[in-house]
Amino acid sequence: MYINMFKLLSISCFLFLTTISMTAQVDSISKSLHLKEVVVKGKNIQQTADHFNCIPTNKQRRHSHSGFDLVRKMMIPGIDVDTENGTISTPAGGATLYINGREATYREIQSLRPIDVIRIEYYDMPTGKYSKDRAVINYVVKNYISGGYTQIDGLRSLGYKRGDYNLASKYSFGDYNANVWAGYCTENPKEDLYTVENYALPEAIIKTVSSNGNGKEHIEKYLTASLSRMTPKSTWMIRASIEASKQWNNILAGNTQYLENQKSTILDSRQYSRESSVKPTLYAYFNRNINKSQNLDAVLDCYYARNQYKRDYLEDGRFISDVDEDYFYSKLNANYNIFLPKKNYLTFSLHEYLRIFQDNYNGTSKYWQHLHSSETIFFMDYNKRWNHVMLDLNPGVSYLVYRLHGDEAVKHLAPRLQLSSSWMPDKLQRIRLFFSLGNTFPTLSTINHVDQQIDRVMIRRGNPNMDNSTLLGPAFTYSVNYKQWSALLSCYYMYMSNAIVNTYSVEGENIINSFSSDARSHQTSASLSVTWKPSNNFNAKIDGNFTNAIVNRAVYERQNGWQMGLLANYYVGDFSFSASCKSLVKSLEDYQYHVRKPWQYGFSAEWSHNNIAVILETKNLFVQDDIFKRSLTSNVYNLSQQLRRECDNSYASVKFVYSVDYGKKVRHSPQYEIKEAESNILK
Repeated sequence: MYINMFKLLSISCFLFLTTISMTAQVDSISKSLHLKEVVVKGKNIQQTADHFNCIPTNKQRRHSHSGFDLVRKMMIPGIDVDTENGTISTPAGGATLYINGREATYREIQSLRPIDVIRIEYYDMPTGKYSKDRAVINYVVKNYISGGYTQIDGLRSLGYKRGDYNLASKYSFGDYNANVWAGYCTENPKEDLYTVENYALPEAIIKTVSSNGNGKEHIEKYLTASLSRMTPKSTWMIRASIEASKQWNNILAGNTQYLENQKSTILDSRQYSRESSVKPTLYAYFNRNINKSQNLDAVLDCYYARNQYKRDYLEDGRFISDVDEDYFYSKLNANYNIFLPKKNYLTFSLHEYLRIFQDNYNGTSKYWQHLHSSETIFFMDYNKRWNHVMLDLNPGVSYLVYRLHGDEAVKHLAPRLQLSSSWMPDKLQRIRLFFSLGNTFPTLSTINHVDQQIDRVMIRRGNPNMDNSTLLGPAFTYSVNYKQWSALLSCYYMYMSNAIVNTYSVEGENIINSFSSDARSHQTSASLSVTWKPSNNFNAKIDGNFTNAIVNRAVYERQNGWQMGLLANYYVGDFSFSASCKSLVKSLEDYQYHVRKPWQYGFSAEWSHNNIAVILETKNLFVQDDIFKRSLTSNVYNLSQQLRRECDNSYASVKFVYSVDYGKKVRHSPQYEIKEAESNILK
């Protein structure tokens, strides 16, 4: 029945498209201070050379309860919003999120009050200070100088354990803003697991594992305070916080079967796995308008994390991992922007990332490790605009150095380059061409000499000798807007040398799982996004995507995947109703895991009046047997895995939001995000 409903909706909605718009890129931090309340007439989404200017309607603002909700309800072609996980994806990849030109966190966007959003800028061709990003969503919001507010919100799920509770308070006085955030989140989407592993040892072994009701509990807490000052010439913010998280992955009653030499051995298996982190953080931001044509901004973001990883696995023997880690991370970013005559723009960007790890491995394998990593990236971006054409040249260089204790330092110097251009034959159409050359480096948790005994057969081993990866590829997009319709056609190709993959080899009576950078990856994708807005009360959007992935050399894999999505919104008075559907997805993850995700659909209803809102949402109603599948094939090791997760099947959630303003009404302060601490632990 649901598939037939989806077909009918697909046919009725495949006639639409949104409108897209843009203005020349300037630093929103410096410009938003001078924006006043305006009445916008005409199209709500307009396109220019490098980005879209998107103006929310009153109904979209009224019935949205976060920055993610607002973008989802605006239905910008090519943009897909996952409100549950707090991500925004585009044909070019995940979008980096900004508020008034300052990079923002998940919680900041989650708690934005939509009525304070003036417009949303979607940069599908990031230039200038945004040139490091694949795509950019910048929320331009109002600023207030007096008054305050306190807001509480709570979410509870039915069908699996999930709760998210937050408090935020803000007070504005003159040019200053003081903020306090606190929050608690817990979830436990239990899962049933069935896994078959084939080990091509001299005496072949087939291992079958099954377990039900496995615990996947995750708890997060945070407390944060910030102080900021904003004037027409400068802006600064300083923020400090303490964050704590714990995660369990427990198998309390499992069954493991080993089949070797035509003999079957059945064992009870149990696992107790726990990860925890305590993380104090410090964040500082500064922006200065030097004059009308020059601007400087800088960000320092750093934290210290005390991470612990403990795993106790019991089947035919006991295998223990016990790791304590001290980790320091810092990011420094500075951008100098120059606005030259005759629509010429020049930006210099410096990025510095520093990571220092110290790990103590105990348990089955004992090892001490110290790793120091530094990456420096420098860009120069030149942008030239004419009436209908834009050209952008963005050369750069990346220098990476890391050193394991006892080893020589490893150094990588690599060029970076981005070339892009756009042509607008009229106000309704835009053609964009893009080429990029970049690089990336191996995940630091794989660069070590550590051995971890996973079970009686498998040993996981790091590899400190891996090369830097080079990425290059062209892209093409075509957008068109006509009355109630908008469409975006995108085509991308990406080649990666030295892609990091898992390797498997035989060593005695064990399979060794290590890593290699000898793979080559080719990925081609094409997508079409169409939006139809026949009235302010009803909007609909349909997306289609095809991806072809090929990996060769170190491993040989190929995967073709189709995906379709549908979203429709209807507004009436204080209520809004939404329906969505996503088709089955087949993809190639980490260059060698074949993944199959089941169909997903959902419905939601919202009631919003003044400062109170209640949101009821259901996902996969009446579905109980959706299965997530994952498989891998190599010369000596094969994996086939099936997961039934509570979060992929039928559940519902209810969310309550209440806020109280005191003094003059102010823009609600962003809640603070718990960012998961990076880790170098081999798991």
